Amino acid sequence: MAEKMFDSPSVLSRIERTGVVSRETALSLGLVGMPAKASGLSRDVRQSHPYLAYNEAKVSPIIKTGGDVYSRARVRYEEVLDSIARIESLTSSRSFAPASEHKYQPVPDFKLAPSSLTISMVEGWRGEICHCVLTDAVGEISSYKIKDPSVHNWMGLAQAVRGNGISDFPICNKSFDLSYCGHDL
Repeated sequence: MAEKMFDSPSVLSRIERTGVVSRETALSLGLVGMPAKASGLSRDVRQSHPYLAYNEAKVSPIIKTGGDVYSRARVRYEEVLDSIARIESLTSSRSFAPASEHKYQPVPDFKLAPSSLTISMVEGWRGEICHCVLTDAVGEISSYKIKDPSVHNWMGLAQAVRGNGISDFPICNKSFDLSYCGHDL
């Protein structure tokens, strides 16, 4: 269906050059994920902060330069295809070890370090997701905060709709696919 959509002149007339966010604007706003990649920025936590499998399985972010609804849709579509190819490669590979052979096993009775701060980032389908954990003096979690990538991208949507007709708002809005329910929004 995606290929039919991208081949349809009526669809293309609605999504090409609609809701444009320039590379400069994306950079100045700190956009992440799909909106950043669609505006020509190479931002992907799997590439900038590789860990475990991503040290070996190099990630080349899918980058488009139009900054419009079309570019955001193409990034999303091509990322889905890339994910499917990665999964197929991993599951068909003879080097794929069953769960029982993984060298990283849970540690029973694991204790968190007292009075510590830990930050973790993962690349989600909206962009980077940041987890921040604070422990108290005895190593119990005192605070846990998750930052959704939508936080970075709301101003990008505001820029994308400027200068467009009101009828373009729904497709601009959906092309960013932002979270409305994150507790930090």
